[in-house]
Amino acid sequence: MSRTARRPRLTAATADPHWLYENAVQNPEAEVEFIDRAFAAAYGRLPRDLREDFCGTLNLGCCWIRRRPDNTALGVDLDGPTLDWGREHNVLPLGAAAARATLVQDDVRRVSGPPADVLAATNFSWWCFHGRAELKGYLENCRRSLRDEGMLMLDIFGGSEAQVLQFEERDCEGYTYVWDQDAFNPITHEYVCRIHFRFPDGSELTDAFVYRWRLWSIPEVRDLLLEAGFSRVDVYWEGADEDGEPSGDFQLDDAGDNSPAWVAYITAFR
Repeated sequence: MSRTARRPRLTAATADPHWLYENAVQNPEAEVEFIDRAFAAAYGRLPRDLREDFCGTLNLGCCWIRRRPDNTALGVDLDGPTLDWGREHNVLPLGAAAARATLVQDDVRRVSGPPADVLAATNFSWWCFHGRAELKGYLENCRRSLRDEGMLMLDIFGGSEAQVLQFEERDCEGYTYVWDQDAFNPITHEYVCRIHFRFPDGSELTDAFVYRWRLWSIPEVRDLLLEAGFSRVDVYWEGADEDGEPSGDFQLDDAGDNSPAWVAYITAFR
């Protein structure tokens, strides 16, 4: 069934949370473009083999496979039912190209092969690591999992608004996406965020996704990446359009701006 056909009938009883999340939150096409650009800037060639940690439904990995006929994707995630959903809705529709996708149900810290050109941990999923030693151990495994010419990509957000308890609503086609910054500890940076979905009939999917994170800063992560053995760490900062809204254009930057809310990519090279 097409996405267009499904939208008018969306209710809390009929909507699929994974489908809602992919359409409201993710933009894998833009991330694939970014990966190619950042990797080529470092190594003068395009990458082929992508590993997606905390892959969920492997939405990014499947977009990567569609990018070029020799691209491969390995997805690693702990949640079996989410992997099963991704296998049915994202991998199998690839047809013959599905042979280039591999899904592994495991802790991302225990998987270190086969070696990848690019390892991506997006949607701020790596914030599940709360302690410094815990995050460093994960980053060390990321480095082991890469080829000699390899790149790690992490996304990160921050600014003063990241620490404010608030709801942010955004209209999507056929439903409303609600981002709920529910709890923040300024001493430990423990952070609870929730996603809800609301529908035209008044029904709501409350706590469709719940995250118990630590809010990390760029300087902390840069230091840990270098301690983990990466040779270089870059930051790509998102710019703004003429109305001051996020543009979706990420450029290499060593200063950024003191925006109350910002998003960036951190790239680290083996």
